[in-house]
Amino acid sequence: MEYFITGIDTDIGKTFVTKGLALAFNNQGKKTGVFKPLQSGAIKTANGNLAPDLEAVKAVSKNINTKCSYLLEGEVSPALAARLGGVKIDINKIKNDFAQFSSLNDVTLVEGAGGILAPVCDDMLCADLIKQLEIPIIIVTVPFLGRLNHTLLTIYYAKTNNLKIKGLIINKIPDNTKDLAVKNFIDELKMYMDIPILGKIKDCGKNISYNESIFNIIAETIS
Repeated sequence: MEYFITGIDTDIGKTFVTKGLALAFNNQGKKTGVFKPLQSGAIKTANGNLAPDLEAVKAVSKNINTKCSYLLEGEVSPALAARLGGVKIDINKIKNDFAQFSSLNDVTLVEGAGGILAPVCDDMLCADLIKQLEIPIIIVTVPFLGRLNHTLLTIYYAKTNNLKIKGLIINKIPDNTKDLAVKNFIDELKMYMDIPILGKIKDCGKNISYNESIFNIIAETIS
């Protein structure tokens, strides 16, 4: 079982959702892995560079397998990071890494970089990479002003390009908000889309245990 975790933008909680789902599957007794095809913004250490998103996964559980094909420096898109670093991205390497890594797991979650149209190399967008991997996507969104448009655009592009959408996860939902855009976001979204909402996750910062039950429910739903 493989899913590609994508989002409507950067900094909307893809890593948070990925590690929550990975932990839930791991707790079900499934051998679980998280694959990051391309990671920019590498963490420099005395022992070499680390992938920040995969380090976040390891912090949740050391029983979750992780792999990254390209670890790049710079807080920019993978395509730009590779260009600036003189690295040539080989999509076949990513596909082979994914196939080998996935074969070791019962569940493999692939975390993208940025949104569905984020460049992964000079001639390929994230959506093109998803097509190459041939796995369904889970879209992560947030319920704030302007994000209805971003969400519907992501869904439209995915459908237009024949990507299989497993469902949507709404992240960072604040409690007791008076913001009309936030309060009505889910109802508005339902009016214009026909894909399932897999989970509604309250805004709890980085305290993943707070939402453990919802991740367990989502994992059961998509298993």
